Amino acid sequence: MIFVCWLFHGRRFDRSRVMRYQPEHVRVLASMLRRHGGHDLVCVTDQAAEVGQHSGMRVIDMPAEVSALPRYYPKLWAFSREFGQQIGQRFASIDLDVVITGDLAAVLEPFREFGVWDQARGEHYNTSLFVLEPGARAEVWEQFDLDTAAEAEASASRWTGDQSWVGHVLGADQPTFSEAAGVIQYRPSLHREARPANCLAAFMCGPYIPDIEAKQSAWVRGLYQ
Repeated sequence: MIFVCWLFHGRRFDRSRVMRYQPEHVRVLASMLRRHGGHDLVCVTDQAAEVGQHSGMRVIDMPAEVSALPRYYPKLWAFSREFGQQIGQRFASIDLDVVITGDLAAVLEPFREFGVWDQARGEHYNTSLFVLEPGARAEVWEQFDLDTAAEAEASASRWTGDQSWVGHVLGADQPTFSEAAGVIQYRPSLHREARPANCLAAFMCGPYIPDIEAKQSAWVRGLYQ
């Protein structure tokens, strides 16, 4: 399976939370995916020269008008027909804030057109991990513009960005997988001391990042490399 990650500078939110992810995080993610299932990683980025210089992986240049979008909205380009033509095959989008501990193929294989993680507080979906057939759910991108997103945000009880827009456009009845499938939201109070028994991937989902958390968690340190 092809996995796709996203690395961009980001606008209109805390720069410390955006800029802390660097090409080295892409390299480690590629290494974990190779070890756990032999999967290839493609990086979509506005830093193509830096990512591609030593990685040996495929890099897709993020269009300037996409990387200029605020918050995490550049990830919505995954749903565009343009990106679908470039990637050329069914793919899984995965965030950089993850420690992979097993092969995710078994989680994602049942979903042919679209499947997304359901672990999101106050929202339908968490786009830290989803699988997509190119061209499926293209309305997510085609209906997007900043004014419409701002209107949707104004009427929402919670809005975090790209995953909020996905839920706004697609509604609540899309196919999902849960933590029971082995995709875990990492919580230091629960998971720092010991890896969950059924864990295939642990997403930090917020203030924690894997290489920093590895300084305090032995199992994270042993796997995040």
